[in-house]
Amino acid sequence: MRRIGTLENSELAQRFCDYLVTQSIDASCDPENDSPDSSWDIWVRDERQIEQSKKDLADFRLDPEQPRYQVKREATRVRQEQIAAEMARQKRAVEIERVANVSKSSLGEPIRAPLKQSGYPVTIAIIILSVIASLTTHFGQPRRSRAPGKVTLEEQVYDTLSFVDRKDYVKSGGDPFASVETGQIWRFVTPMFLHGDEFHLLFNMVWIYFLGSVIEKLQGSRFFLVLLVTTQISGMLLQVMLPDTAVLQPIFQGTPLDFLAKTMSGSPFAIGASGAVYGLFGFLWIRPKVDPGYPIHLVQTNVVLMLGWLVVCITPLIGDVANGAHIGGLLAGMGFGFAGKLKRG
Repeated sequence: MRRIGTLENSELAQRFCDYLVTQSIDASCDPENDSPDSSWDIWVRDERQIEQSKKDLADFRLDPEQPRYQVKREATRVRQEQIAAEMARQKRAVEIERVANVSKSSLGEPIRAPLKQSGYPVTIAIIILSVIASLTTHFGQPRRSRAPGKVTLEEQVYDTLSFVDRKDYVKSGGDPFASVETGQIWRFVTPMFLHGDEFHLLFNMVWIYFLGSVIEKLQGSRFFLVLLVTTQISGMLLQVMLPDTAVLQPIFQGTPLDFLAKTMSGSPFAIGASGAVYGLFGFLWIRPKVDPGYPIHLVQTNVVLMLGWLVVCITPLIGDVANGAHIGGLLAGMGFGFAGKLKRG
């Protein structure tokens, strides 16, 4: 900041500073001393605007009463806009810091990066829809109507969101794609909103929140939605296309891996967002390995936890689990990690 000259009193100084502000020149004024009759110094912050400001000051001194200098109201508006912009900048800086700290505590090291956006609407929408759908369908066990030929709302919602409508499945002789083949392509995605119990829902939604919110903020809602849908579809397809237990049983029978006939069998009635969860995990696990500058690095504890849970679910220790969806989503997410690039806003 440099002093460019003085004016006789505060009224003229403030009028001239108001004029400079409307010309996009950051200027201020203050008295030379504490005397009531003190002259007022004019200061300009940007060195590149010093010469122009001096010329403007010389013109002002010739006729300070010109209408073009009566801009107090406009100058006030400009200053308010500048204050609002600065507050927004500070808020954004705080948000980046907060995301970095969240990453350190729940995902990885606090590597700072500009955010694509401040919110995560898709992540929130997925959580809300999953809670509503799971509660509406009584956690995958919709109550049946006692009246012959009638179905309850729970049955309607469940059959609409699952990969295949049970009536279509029966009529087609067990074709898992019977409903999709009629044009109901939403079924590739909507099973993610259904969950089998409270723990199933809580586990998936916690990971959707921690993984999804970070990815969505860093790379935007569009990229996140594509990643989410692609990994969900990949997981669902692998789960549906795996052979059923009857086919796998002769392969593994009599071996130490005989449990795989059940845990790795396919089914079109798998529900849950686990495929998408493992897809998001796979992306955040691999992306920093091929791009060290990526701002989120998963801590090793979370990597071990997710991979360990994947293995445990394949063993007979856990009940009925859609392991094909886990593996399919993971592989798709890893593919995104290898191929994707961080898009900075």
